[in-house]
Amino acid sequence: MTAALSIHRMEQNGLRKEQGPVLVRGATGGVGSSSVSMLAALGYEVEASTGKSADHAYLLELGATRILSREELSPPESKPIGKEYWAGAVDPVGGASLSYVLSRMKYGASVALSGLTGGADVVATVYPFILRGVNVLGIDSVYCPTEVRKTLWERMAAELKPRLLEQTVYKEVRLDGVADAAQLVLEGKVRGKVLVRL
Repeated sequence: MTAALSIHRMEQNGLRKEQGPVLVRGATGGVGSSSVSMLAALGYEVEASTGKSADHAYLLELGATRILSREELSPPESKPIGKEYWAGAVDPVGGASLSYVLSRMKYGASVALSGLTGGADVVATVYPFILRGVNVLGIDSVYCPTEVRKTLWERMAAELKPRLLEQTVYKEVRLDGVADAAQLVLEGKVRGKVLVRL
C-alpha cells in the first residue's frame, strides 16, 4: 500500500515515465522492493539504492536498471543544489542523505517520503524548493482515506501488481513472532517484507 501510494501521489503531482529516472531508496526493504517492481512494470527507468551489495541481482530481477550504493547518496561534499537528475524518488529512508537527493531532483519533481530508517533529522536548504519547485510528499498509509485505498487496491490488482511478489516475502511469522522479525529488520537482515499470518 505504501509503495502504491507513493507512486500514485507522484503521478498526481506530474510524474511521467518519459521525464527520466526514478530513484528508490532502501530498495531491498518492503516498500523499496515493491516500489522497484511497480515502477518497472509501469515502464519507468528505476534506479535502486541499497547498502546490501549481495542483493544487486535481486533488484535487477525486480526491474531496476541501475543500482546505487548507499554511499553514493551521501557524498562527503555536496552542493545545496546540484545538477538535475531524478524525475522522482520513493524514500522510506529519510535522514541526512535526503538533502543530497533533494538537491539532484529535476524541476517540479517529487520525493514521496514514507519512512525514517536513515534517521528523523534532515538538514537541507530551501534551494531545491524555491529554485526548482521540488515537492516533498508525505506518505501515510495508516490513515489513508478509504476512497484512496480503493483506488490503490484496484491499481495493485492491475498495472501496479508487483512482479515476483512471492520472492519479496522474506519469511512468514505468526503474531507471536513479530517482535523477533522486527529485530531482524532493525539489524538490516531482512530483504523484502515479513508476512504476518493471523
